[in-house]
Amino acid sequence: MATLRIRRSILGGVAAAATALAVTAGAPSASAQVTGVSAGTALAHVNSTYTVTATDSGAAAGTQVGFWIADSSGGNPTYLGASPVSSGIATIAWTPTAAGSFTLIASDDGTPGSNAARIGISVTAVPAGQLGTGSASKIPIIGGVLSSLLSMMGLA
Repeated sequence: MATLRIRRSILGGVAAAATALAVTAGAPSASAQVTGVSAGTALAHVNSTYTVTATDSGAAAGTQVGFWIADSSGGNPTYLGASPVSSGIATIAWTPTAAGSFTLIASDDGTPGSNAARIGISVTAVPAGQLGTGSASKIPIIGGVLSSLLSMMGLA
């Protein structure tokens, strides 16, 4: 009789542990949060497309990360779209349409709130690889050197 009660206690404990393990394994990670966002550059150019990358290492595959852009006026951020997490990374294409200072925002909770990752980025109206009018070579004395330096930097 005592042996039967011991067996039931052991089996009951094993069943409870197995249930707890199954519930824990199926639950989403409490540490899932976007921990970083990057545009691959600190200086973007109007009408050039950039890949914005968010790191969300605690998220399950397929978790959606939302992306927003906010300008320096402090108004509501503009929603850029969402992308599923794959191997801890979510990406979206972004093409700035205006020059200025902006904040890129990424979040996996559906809002650009306080838990979101943020990064500042400047956008210039000068297209990539083109600096001004090309008249640097016409500056007396230093024009040739200046043009060569700009060319070496990929800006002329």
